[in-house]
Amino acid sequence: MMNLVLCASFIPLLVSTTASGRRSMMTTSSSSCKMAVFSDIDGTLVHYPKHLMQQGNNSGDDGEDTHYDDNNSDLLYLPPSKTGQRGVISFKTLRLCQQLRNEGVPFVLVTGARSTTLFQRLPYLPRADAYVSESGGRIFYPHSSITDLVDGMVDGVLVQPQPYEGCPSSHLEPFTLVEDLLWRDEISNFECAGTDGYSKLAPRAGSDGFSTLTPPIPIEQRSGKLWAHARSLQKQGFFLDSSGYATAFRINRKHQEDDLASTFDEFLHRCNNRDGVPDELGCSTNLGCVDFYPKMSGKKNVCDYILRNFFPGGRDNDEFISLKSHACCLCDDDNDVEMALACRNAYLPSVTSESMRKLASENRDVIVTETEGRIESLATEAALEMILNDVKSNNV
Repeated sequence: MMNLVLCASFIPLLVSTTASGRRSMMTTSSSSCKMAVFSDIDGTLVHYPKHLMQQGNNSGDDGEDTHYDDNNSDLLYLPPSKTGQRGVISFKTLRLCQQLRNEGVPFVLVTGARSTTLFQRLPYLPRADAYVSESGGRIFYPHSSITDLVDGMVDGVLVQPQPYEGCPSSHLEPFTLVEDLLWRDEISNFECAGTDGYSKLAPRAGSDGFSTLTPPIPIEQRSGKLWAHARSLQKQGFFLDSSGYATAFRINRKHQEDDLASTFDEFLHRCNNRDGVPDELGCSTNLGCVDFYPKMSGKKNVCDYILRNFFPGGRDNDEFISLKSHACCLCDDDNDVEMALACRNAYLPSVTSESMRKLASENRDVIVTETEGRIESLATEAALEMILNDVKSNNV
């Protein structure tokens, strides 16, 4: 039986110091491999199997009535997110991600989730060469020393990896995070997100049992085009979710009053057409939610930025290095579309919308690994095995 262990050492106090070189934080192999893998988390690596979960009347928001079948010893159970969801990741998924890194392939986790949620989940996720939160707004690199102070270190975050079958002992060593301050400086200029969303307050005990952060400045007082747009949406009556975000905010259909919830599809349509969205901002829709963030952010743009930092020469022999030639991704959601189309191949362990299904049917480089008899973690493992076989057979 796998017991759920909540990592008590997670106290995310978001602090960065002066800007410095970021490449020293990257932990890529010295291999000649010129290929990077970018992966979404929810619905891609982490799944929420219906047969493992029985929903209680109140489980949709706080997760307190959610019960899991602990008889499956091949799964690692994650702590609940701020919205109350709890997922699982298979041991084999964790091992395959590490095998990719053993081949010298940079592996990056890219999520639209708030930074605080990512921090809480890190002990249960694959070790990676970079971690991206808030739809591309923030980039973090692992730092093996827990005593050396370096520029950009995220104070208060100490990742204690959870063990799994086949986990090398070296991967159980705790590590800290260092933020990419050059990227942060670009994102936090006043034409984008500004600097007011980064918390500098001490953490407090949250009602959900985790350490959470109180934003230092309310939305009403934050500078930057992102927060100006947030205020305009608030005036229209929308309820905004910005807790734990520094560079983005979310509007969730489920959190709106009845009149706005009933017309939310029209709002989604307008957002998809960028109707009313300022030129300086980007947005993406997914599963009844809309995320707003600086236009230079977004999953595709942040993947392109990280790829160029992993392979700073810009060329592989006579070929320019780009996402289309030197990257693949794993994803499942509408907010992954631009990233999927930009990469050489995109693997979909699950399909969450008709638009993603249409994308796969119209693009041979978008590969669905989900079948009737192969779903969730099995489909994820199949996708990772395809990528690993491609790396080994082509020596990319």
